[in-house]
Amino acid sequence: MAAFFEHYRGILEQHYAIYSKQLFDYLSSIPTTTYILTVLAICIPPIIALTVYELGQARLRAEQPKGCRKLGLKIDSNLSNEFDAKFSEGRPPSTEETSAEWWRLKSMWIYPVKSCRGVELNRGTVVASGLEYDRQFSFAQLSRATTNSQDTEKPAHEWQFITQRQFPALARVRTEVWVPDQAVQTYTPHGEDVESGGVIILSFPYQEPGWRGTVARWGAAIKGTVPEKHFRVPFDPSPAQIEKAGYTFENIKIWKDTVRALNMEVDIPEELRSYLGISHKLGLFRVDNTRLREVHRNAPKKEDLGYQPVTGFQDAYPLHLLNLASVRDVERKMPKVKGVPRLSAMRFRANLIITGPEAYAEETWRRIKIGYYEYDVSCRTARCKLPNIDQMTGERHPSEPDKTLRSFRAVDRGAGPNIGCLGMQLVPVAKESALRVGDEITVLELGEHEYIKQ
Repeated sequence: MAAFFEHYRGILEQHYAIYSKQLFDYLSSIPTTTYILTVLAICIPPIIALTVYELGQARLRAEQPKGCRKLGLKIDSNLSNEFDAKFSEGRPPSTEETSAEWWRLKSMWIYPVKSCRGVELNRGTVVASGLEYDRQFSFAQLSRATTNSQDTEKPAHEWQFITQRQFPALARVRTEVWVPDQAVQTYTPHGEDVESGGVIILSFPYQEPGWRGTVARWGAAIKGTVPEKHFRVPFDPSPAQIEKAGYTFENIKIWKDTVRALNMEVDIPEELRSYLGISHKLGLFRVDNTRLREVHRNAPKKEDLGYQPVTGFQDAYPLHLLNLASVRDVERKMPKVKGVPRLSAMRFRANLIITGPEAYAEETWRRIKIGYYEYDVSCRTARCKLPNIDQMTGERHPSEPDKTLRSFRAVDRGAGPNIGCLGMQLVPVAKESALRVGDEITVLELGEHEYIKQ
């Protein structure tokens, strides 16, 4: 066998030598001017494309909010190794003898605009409605209201919140949160971006028509990205800013609740509506933190907690916790066929992703401590089909992981016989607390759960 390979290696070397000589002879016959023009024709277009792209990025950097810093990690995601086998199995809770095996908060996320891409944090502040900056905005479409013969004054149309359930392309709408910071060189207490409590910058894939868009696409491709269109809204505009911008307070319906919120639709570019595939009028609502939705159902009562639990534009509860070992167990049970995705924890859009406990151990908890602060573990999370959507590409799988979850995770009598459950809903015991990645999880109280529907 060795002699066989040696024989053919010799033949290949001979052919290489022959064709190399022919190529060099051909190149030497090409006039220098032609050679240089050919090289330039090949190299100049990508250089121009990259230059145009970088000029656009430089313009965006120059327009960054004044006096503010951007929230989020400046390093790789804490979930970059989420598929490591060590996170698939449970480990004992911490003791003096097993301090290296502590249960930990591995990753923390806020989703400033409901159903848009999240922002990963290393530390964050928890308020009564959940993590600060979480679900403070929601897109909505103006839809025909449900008719009600007993309510003759019901409007002909109403704003209905939208999510990736209807419009999976929302997953590719990137969100940046810029918050006032006195350490920033451009900070001034009376600056417009500071007075508005910061700025939200939203970006979505968009290519301008014509040659400029084509060149921008080439430049973005060289950088491994796509061209985008950007727009910004003030995070918490003052009354004067609201009047100047022409924002209005209107009702928005989220599930069975109707709340009054600030509609900032005048700042939405028309291209976003086209990108999302929305035929109705599109609005962007900012929650009114003086009129938050009260949480009852499985949440602790006011007399037990000292305050009434509330949420902004979260679906139902202030915080959502996910155990990485549980996610890995679901993935193990998914069918091993072509097209079934790896199951990233990001698909479940939890605020808190933990490691350490064995799969589904979190479903036995009633009260826990994360770091220095306590949280009521109120109920399981009844899953819809949103986790079928890849949170990076916006592509929807036709059945997974929803089908697998329904097959063996319909474990909560209150949620129903065909509803898969994964993750837990939390309520902060203190009206203000803090979290950071690496905080230890300690179980204070165990108990059973039964979901109460909205």
